[in-house]
Amino acid sequence: MYVRRFALLAAVITAGTLGACAESNTPPAGADAGAAGVSAAPAAASPSPVRAAVRIANVGGRKALVDQQGRTLYVFLKDAKGKSACLDKCAVTWPPMVGDAVNGDGVDGFLLSTYTRPDGTVQTTYRNLPLYRFQNDKPGDAQGQGMDGAWFMLDENGEMYQW
Repeated sequence: MYVRRFALLAAVITAGTLGACAESNTPPAGADAGAAGVSAAPAAASPSPVRAAVRIANVGGRKALVDQQGRTLYVFLKDAKGKSACLDKCAVTWPPMVGDAVNGDGVDGFLLSTYTRPDGTVQTTYRNLPLYRFQNDKPGDAQGQGMDGAWFMLDENGEMYQW
């Protein structure tokens, strides 16, 4: 008999405790009654990341990597694999190709990747080599090729054209 009363008492206490923890649809005292049951507006979606398309095009009679506008892409010999050495003033003359990498015509998507630069921007890489444009190039130009013996175009396999 005591066991039944104890079990009943335990059940009542448990039910009361669970009821106290449940959410209430009743607004707190002093709250606007019209706001009850209204959920907060969903947070604004963050902007979608920049997409950086890399493709193969004819540049100076050779097949080379270019961006979505047809501007030649270069690598910098002073870069370590997957890490840029072209920062600050260098990045003004040689703007990094930023954004999520997307393979275009003739490009092996498995060779494309990204690297996060020290300033937090995402730079596109090919065969783990950060990609850049030369600020003076127009689509189809290769004015940066071989500049300072350190800047070179890449072929579709990611090999540098060094001349």
